Amino acid sequence: MYHGAQPYTFLTFTDKSGLIWELTVLGFMLKVGQDVRIQVAGMYWAKALVSTALAAFGGGFLAPIMTGHCPIPLREETFAWIMVFSWYVTHHIPVLSATWCRIAKSGPGWTVLTICFAIFKTQQIVGGIELTTQAIDHEELEPHSRHFWHPAAGPIVCGFLSGCGGAFMPFDKALKPLEAGKNWSVQSSLIATLLYFGGTRWFHIHALDAKLAICIFRIVGDLFPRPRSNAMTHLTGVFYMTTNVRPAASDSKV
Repeated sequence: MYHGAQPYTFLTFTDKSGLIWELTVLGFMLKVGQDVRIQVAGMYWAKALVSTALAAFGGGFLAPIMTGHCPIPLREETFAWIMVFSWYVTHHIPVLSATWCRIAKSGPGWTVLTICFAIFKTQQIVGGIELTTQAIDHEELEPHSRHFWHPAAGPIVCGFLSGCGGAFMPFDKALKPLEAGKNWSVQSSLIATLLYFGGTRWFHIHALDAKLAICIFRIVGDLFPRPRSNAMTHLTGVFYMTTNVRPAASDSKV
């Protein structure tokens, strides 16, 4: 409000006035640091830092590398340094770290961080989709698909990985996030990717409008976990019934 930010530009991560952009990134990184706080407790500091980086940038590395581009945290290294700062504040400053933990767990603190987290995740998903689309369009070594005028598989895969790639890293996790079908990060990344790609390519919705829509979808899902869980249970139930694919054991009664 102080910088005159509008909800549209704030939620689509396009407002560069004042410190809005930096504070949004900071909120995302602080949320990641808080989310992995228990997971990295007791680790050697270097391993804890790398684990936090993987949680923050897993998808930001996977999608660009798959398309032969420089990973996002290396192109915009502000992300990397804010991540290091957030990790340090979360774990290693006497008194302040413990106080910050209480603030992050409080209702207002958790809400603010969750909104920033959703905005940045949306940016990663959209970035992965558009980066891959452009990479395929400019590919000269191999001919383009003879049956598909507009590439879909590559952008969808990279958009999905951009949103939840960190859940699969380090790679010893293998495909565990997919086993039960209950991981919200995986679910939301897939749904958001399909909504954005389908909306912009098939229904010609303006890219920023589609980006805003999936950002709000992610924010609502993150802020209201119980209704989200109920909605996803019914949605996956319909999916299993109509497609006859095999659900996870825990979903067999849905």
